[in-house]
Amino acid sequence: MRVPAIVVSLLTIAACDRGAPSSSPAADAQASAAPVPDASAAPLASASAPAPATADAAADAGAAPTPADAGTGAAAAASADAGDAGPPAADDGRLTVEGRAVQGGLLRAKLNGKLRRMAFPGHRVTVSDEGEFLIAFSRNAPAQEKLTITFDDGQVLEKLFDVEQRTYEVDKVDNLPENMVKLDMATRVKLTQAEKKLDAIRNKYTKKNCYKNGFIWPSKGPITSRWGQPRLLNGTDGGIHWGVDIAVPVGSPVRAPACGKVVFVEKDLPLSGHTMIIDHGHGLTSTFIHLHGFAAKVNDEVKQGQVVATVGMTGRTNGPHLDWRMNLFETRVDPELLVTPAK
Repeated sequence: MRVPAIVVSLLTIAACDRGAPSSSPAADAQASAAPVPDASAAPLASASAPAPATADAAADAGAAPTPADAGTGAAAAASADAGDAGPPAADDGRLTVEGRAVQGGLLRAKLNGKLRRMAFPGHRVTVSDEGEFLIAFSRNAPAQEKLTITFDDGQVLEKLFDVEQRTYEVDKVDNLPENMVKLDMATRVKLTQAEKKLDAIRNKYTKKNCYKNGFIWPSKGPITSRWGQPRLLNGTDGGIHWGVDIAVPVGSPVRAPACGKVVFVEKDLPLSGHTMIIDHGHGLTSTFIHLHGFAAKVNDEVKQGQVVATVGMTGRTNGPHLDWRMNLFETRVDPELLVTPAK
C-alpha cells in the first residue's frame, strides 16, 4: 500500500526538521527569536580613511563590497552648528524597486547615482558597479523596515517598506524514535563544523545577476512542507523548516532554478545528506539537500533548467523528496515566493 506523500513528509526529520547545516536547533532558535544583524554590520570605513562606494573588486577575493562611510566629520558638525536642517533629500526616482515586501520575500533594486553609504536593518547590503542590489525580509521581519541611502553628492533617500506579516502553521510530528529527536554529541559536533563551512560559502559576494531571469521549480511534485514552519517533534521544539519540500521519487532530476555557478558539492553531510549549493550572484544562493547523486561539480557554470542532481533520501529522512532552500547572505528566503507553485 502506498503511503501518501504528506505522511512521508511528516516523518521526514533530517535537516528539514532540525539541526541540519542550514537549520540547527541553536540556529533556528536564534533566527526565530533574535533580529537579523544590521545592514551596517559589515565594518564601514572611518571618516579618516573612506572606502570606495562599491568595492566590487572585493568580490574577486570572495568578500562582499563594502559601502563607503558618509565621512563628513567636522564638516557635518559645522553645518549643524550653522543651523543646517540636514542633508538635501534625494528624489524618489533615484531608487527603483521590484518585488513584494513580505516576510521571506526578495526585492530587486537599482540606484540612479553613485552610492556613498547605505544602511538597512534587515541584513548586509551590497551594491554592484551598475547600482544593483537585493533586499530580503527575514521570517520575523517587523511590519516596517527603512532603507537609508546617501548618494555621493550628499543627497539622502529614505525608503520605508511596509512588510506583509505572515502566519506559520505548526507542523507536529509524534511517535518518533528518540534518536530522531535528540542528536548525539558526535552528530552535533559534525553539524557545527558543516554549518561553519556552509555559512562561509553563502556569505560570499559575486558579480553574477542570474536572478534577473526569474526562477523555475527545480523539481515538480506535491509540496509537503513549506518554508518557515515551526516543528514540534514528540511535543518538543524541532526548530524551523527553512526550505520547501517537494515529494518526488528517488532519481528524479533536479534542475537549476536559475543560472549560476556550483559552489558546493559534498556527500553525507550530517542530517542533510548529499548537498549542493548554486550561487546565483549578489549573495543569493540555492541549496539542495537529501540528494541521491550529482550531475554537476564545483565551479561548473549552469543554465536555468539544466539537470544538476537527482532527488534522493540521504541524510536523516524517511522518505524521498527534494528540500530546496534559498539565502541572501545570512537571510533565509522563501523559494515559493519567487516561482509559481508547482502543479
